[in-house]
Amino acid sequence: MILLSIGYNKKSRDIYSGLSDLCRFFKDKGMNIAIVENDIGNMHNIKCILRDSENDIKLFDDYRDMFYLYASNIIYDFISKEYELSLIDKIIKENYSYLSSEDLNEIKKRCMSVVMGLGVINTENILTTINRKNSMIKKIEEFLQESTEIILDGFITFRLKEMSTELKVIVDGVVEEYVLEKEYSEFIKLLKYFVEIQESKYDLINIIINEKGEYIIEDEKGSNITKEFFEDFDIDNLKGEINKHDMLISALITCAPKKILIHGAENAQCEETIETIKSIFLDKLNFCSGCDMCKPFKSAVKSQKPEL
Repeated sequence: MILLSIGYNKKSRDIYSGLSDLCRFFKDKGMNIAIVENDIGNMHNIKCILRDSENDIKLFDDYRDMFYLYASNIIYDFISKEYELSLIDKIIKENYSYLSSEDLNEIKKRCMSVVMGLGVINTENILTTINRKNSMIKKIEEFLQESTEIILDGFITFRLKEMSTELKVIVDGVVEEYVLEKEYSEFIKLLKYFVEIQESKYDLINIIINEKGEYIIEDEKGSNITKEFFEDFDIDNLKGEINKHDMLISALITCAPKKILIHGAENAQCEETIETIKSIFLDKLNFCSGCDMCKPFKSAVKSQKPEL
């Protein structure tokens, strides 16, 4: 009794190992199952065959859904590595040939990470990977439940036509993310350059972030210089949190302090601001783990010192 017959182009890499492990798994459960291979023209075939005994057939009926679910996972992994890589290559070359080879290689690597769920990927991409994989496996499993024979090239062509569309969406998203990262990196380099060529107005700047997330600026002597620090900006007319954070970064770049010490970083309302400051000022930036300046946040508010 043939449980599964898979045919694919001989040039493709083998999936014998995965199917062999599958058969071994069910052998351990008492099923007399074997795996055989043969070539017909350019097609390589692998078959999982069950002995036609009453006990074996009964056992297979008990494990039928599990068998085809496991087989679907093996086939999906093969399709991802063998077919989708070529499709991703084609999509990238057709749409982004103007990028450098270094950029294209990185984009390809990231696309495969999203498709196969490899490496460190963000939450959105993890969800894309999981949802797409589950959808693909379900299609394969539904096919195997109807037919024990699957020719992968034909299956890809006729049963998964949306694959190219899905992969293009993934490639476009990865390219957009990658380009934004590069632009941000170049922007940070430019800001670092500005800081390096600027004359430092302060040896040390203390940035105190109070319990309300407001910024209080003090010099190395502990004198409040918030108003002076932001003298080039119209603080009173600032609207929205984003402006407040942008102004802090701009003022730091303009003043180019030799050292920056941030107090109360845990109160920061915009982590991106802190990360940007870290990227620009590198070893000039330190974080206070607790000092007399950090403690009286409430008294700093009560004293009505100028804040941003």
